[in-house]
Amino acid sequence: MHSKKIGLALAAAAALVLAGCTATEEPGTGSGGGADVAAAEAGLAPFLEPSAFPVTEPLETLPTGARIAVLDCGSPICGLFGDLAVAPAEALGMTVTRIESGTTADGVASAFDTVIEGEFDGVFVPALAPSLWERELDELNEAGIPVVTSGISGLDPDKVVASMATSLSSTTSGALMADWAVTQEADATNAVFYTTPELSFSAAVNEGFIAELEKLCPDCTVRTVEIPVAQFGGGGAQIVVDDLLANPDTNVAAFAVGEQAIGLPSALRAVDLEIKTILNSPDPSVLQGIKDEEFTSAIGVDLAVLTWTMIDSLARGIVGQEVGDAVHNDEIVRQLLTADVLPEDVSRGWSGYPDFAERFQALWADAQ
Repeated sequence: MHSKKIGLALAAAAALVLAGCTATEEPGTGSGGGADVAAAEAGLAPFLEPSAFPVTEPLETLPTGARIAVLDCGSPICGLFGDLAVAPAEALGMTVTRIESGTTADGVASAFDTVIEGEFDGVFVPALAPSLWERELDELNEAGIPVVTSGISGLDPDKVVASMATSLSSTTSGALMADWAVTQEADATNAVFYTTPELSFSAAVNEGFIAELEKLCPDCTVRTVEIPVAQFGGGGAQIVVDDLLANPDTNVAAFAVGEQAIGLPSALRAVDLEIKTILNSPDPSVLQGIKDEEFTSAIGVDLAVLTWTMIDSLARGIVGQEVGDAVHNDEIVRQLLTADVLPEDVSRGWSGYPDFAERFQALWADAQ
């Protein structure tokens, strides 16, 4: 969407923002001056194509017969992780059990009880706040059961075999989103960043966005608004609409994760509102929205490669082989996505490497 139209009556009514939606404004704190659009373009340039494939080291030993658990936090992306994990696990001779956890303390505790009682050989945990399973992680460590994670910040790296989409890559994604915003609106950028407190990586994306925007455009403005995870899929869209109506000068909306914006296009149309959007790690429904020009752009995260990398890392943890430097350094595959670069079918997400399965299988071919 490329312009913003708000009726005066709707703007006047916009003072009523949903209860529970909190916003903080972060004006630029630099030395003044115009936006450095050239620097923003330079920051984006390496991501106009997919970034490097993260696994290059052959697997030495197959984890044949291993049983692994994949936790499902209940979001569309967690569901996609669970779906995508089956094929690489089977190719490596492992079996997968999917365990629903949700994101509440009780749900997570119950899920980990199932994991620990099940005596699995390895565990893949996406997107769950570390505070909800610190004790269980220690128990898994004591039992010698390897753990890999995705989308989790704040974990002790010594307690997991691999952890990707952490604060390292999340901060970079936030900076890339700010680069994109500046290429769109230059020193007129007036942005909102939507974060979700239950998703630990969300804060890192937010921090990266704010820091980069302040560096590139000290006089630009950004505020932060919370969308609770319980509002994904419906209520989140209303939070966004109410916020934008209350702040009619906003010209860029940035989302820490694409799932925050599910249902947003129809909600915006209902109030005759358009705004440029940049979303991090879009799920298939949001990718389709980009193709349909209902969203403007996204920092695509290759969820297929990420999932296969996590299963590959878990296999290495089970057989006692170290993961490679790129995995240790949280080098996930990303690309700036717009309608013109997306493939026809995005129902299973975006991949910068459509031959990813063959790449991994070549790395596993000589394992015994």
